Amino acid sequence: MELRNYAILIALRSTVRLAWAIARAARTLGDLGETLERAVEGQALRRRVDIADVLQPLIPDAAT
Repeated sequence: MELRNYAILIALRSTVRLAWAIARAARTLGDLGETLERAVEGQALRRRVDIADVLQPLIPDAAT
């Protein structure tokens, strides 16, 4: 019985660690996305380009 409880404890601990790692990765990716967005907006502003016009060809048409 004690071995079974120990195995459950290890499984739960591993699951919690995995959940925290996933949360940290998601936060890091979100921060990276925001940084990239700021860089793109800054370049568009410096070049006096509307970023929506540049990205429009990459967005699939909802009507099709």
